[in-house]
Amino acid sequence: MKKIIVIALAMSIPIFGHAAGGEQFYRDFTLKVRTKGTFKVPMPSNGDLFFNHEFKLSTPLWELPKMFDFSLDADKKKFYRHFWDKYFFQDGSYLQVGGEKVPLTCIFLSGQDNRFSKESPLIPDFVMKIYLVANDFTCTGPINPGWPGNGGKKETWDTYVYYEIRDPTIMLPAEVKIRYRWVEFPAVVVDGGGK
Repeated sequence: MKKIIVIALAMSIPIFGHAAGGEQFYRDFTLKVRTKGTFKVPMPSNGDLFFNHEFKLSTPLWELPKMFDFSLDADKKKFYRHFWDKYFFQDGSYLQVGGEKVPLTCIFLSGQDNRFSKESPLIPDFVMKIYLVANDFTCTGPINPGWPGNGGKKETWDTYVYYEIRDPTIMLPAEVKIRYRWVEFPAVVVDGGGK
């Protein structure tokens, strides 16, 4: 029990308190995510499966993003900063797969700031994992908080669009996949959309 409490406290407070990259700095990444896009799942035998989304941000689930600094040395001079943010979408936000529109309910951003330990120009300054979540009006997850005791699935999100962002100046999706009713498919960007 003590271990769980310590981890929860550590996730909400930056350990080393470096000024570069406070909570609002990371919240701005969430605010810059492209609000629409078109993608396809390549399916050579039956034609490609196209899907698209459009959303408008509503209110943040957390007052400020969560941060945690993971030290790489004893002096705490090199570290990775992990950050997380959740934001609700306005009514009318949607994911359209084929002819079906599914309500998009929230965004979950999980990121890593590599600037404090970067030793190679090949390593991006930031890597962000974006989840555009459908049908979860409480934005609980991705892990089911009662699992395994409640007998449900480990994850709570049955439908979402996932992608990574490695360049925050253009916020272009990469490594795209869609989970639709628990079935996952790799996808590619057709139109990255924009604000």
